[in-house]
Amino acid sequence: MADTSRIHHQPPEMTTRSSPMAAPGPADPAETPWISAEQAASMLGVKRSSLYSYVSRGLLRAQRLPQHRGSSYMLADVARLARQRSAIRNPSKVAQSALDWGQAVLPSSITLVKDGQFHYRGRNAVALAERATLEETAALLWQCASADMPQSPTCPQQDAQVAVPPGRLPEPEAVLGHWHRLSLEPGVLPQADGASSMAQDMARNMALVHRMCAALLGLPHDMPAVGSMPVHRILQRHWKLDDHAADLLRRALVLCADHELNASTFAVRVVASTGAQLHASLGAGLAALSGPRHGGMTQLIDAHWDEWHGGGDRQQEHSGSPPPISPHLQGLLHETQTGSTPSYCAGFGHPLYPDGDPRSMALIAAMPPLPAVRRLTATVLQQTGLHPSLDYALVAVQRSLGLPQGAAFLLFALGRTVGWIAHAREQSESGQLIRPRAIYAAGEAELENAPAKAQPLPSSRMVRFR
Repeated sequence: MADTSRIHHQPPEMTTRSSPMAAPGPADPAETPWISAEQAASMLGVKRSSLYSYVSRGLLRAQRLPQHRGSSYMLADVARLARQRSAIRNPSKVAQSALDWGQAVLPSSITLVKDGQFHYRGRNAVALAERATLEETAALLWQCASADMPQSPTCPQQDAQVAVPPGRLPEPEAVLGHWHRLSLEPGVLPQADGASSMAQDMARNMALVHRMCAALLGLPHDMPAVGSMPVHRILQRHWKLDDHAADLLRRALVLCADHELNASTFAVRVVASTGAQLHASLGAGLAALSGPRHGGMTQLIDAHWDEWHGGGDRQQEHSGSPPPISPHLQGLLHETQTGSTPSYCAGFGHPLYPDGDPRSMALIAAMPPLPAVRRLTATVLQQTGLHPSLDYALVAVQRSLGLPQGAAFLLFALGRTVGWIAHAREQSESGQLIRPRAIYAAGEAELENAPAKAQPLPSSRMVRFR
């Protein structure tokens, strides 16, 4: 993973006044997440009357604010709609926009994200996370009967003591290297003698999940006792946590299991479509996850956690005014609202959940209360209309339980491994090779050795074709 703590996001310069000839710009997000009808119409290039149509079709959110004439519109909605309209007006941008929170690009029956919720194989994932383990979630996503899944005890056994002391977790690059060194020679993965082919398949898949757990923890892959325990119990034992903390880890793992086609899952499907081994497909997902715009978001949030949550909170809380948002976070929030950078998910906001990510809401509600988290999330929501993202919630879990740095990344990667396996299986079974076309962006006017264009024939000349 790139060192995201060294990525500097400077808040952009914003002006609250514009010359009479200049188009009105968006309001300062430190003041409000809403913009005027005039500003919204200018950003979309439409008449103000068109805004009412967009609201009635659910494309924009509007409300009347005190001391403001007429309706105000959510800046994030307007910016998203402006990008979509630009793609429609320019057909060459349609394919590009499909890869950036655009239309669906391939069929899948694993996870549905719709109407502010998400479902695993038709079951509400948040409700499932109330009780299910990651192993039970795997059985659902992999479409196998419980009897085909390797049996795991519901509590840690005495022989499952972890000999390696918990400490700083390995960096994602080290985890990736460890994963690719994992031998897949016969005998490494379990052989279930006498078991059905489905049971053998599931046993091998769960062995890969446990080996991913070991790699993320920096443990050897040949620990015999680890594979006999549910993964949240492995983490509990390793980090010496109580049962309430273990239950929070279980919930986080289930909520992270899948979320349709994010970058790492799409990478898994691309590799699986070539017929590569499942181990290689999981390695592709892990490699994509290590990037600073994906799994590395948790590292960025963790690196700036104290800056975002510190400085005079109590005094300002007693004064009745909201605590200030740090300049670093303010810059990210502005980028999120305007959609001007891939940093849109660095802590707050999600394109699929304008009213709040159900994963982050479930985790924050279940974790031990942190007053600083409550204050910051309330302030950001009030000033920008953005809710905390899953990345933020995972770092909050890490901080609230006193887990080592990198634990948020571990929870995401370990839970998502189950979804990666489901997608790799689905893609392999489809028999389809993922091979999109590219739009040549440099132009074709000066192509070397390009064939000459056919000259039009004189209309009076008869040509016979043989």
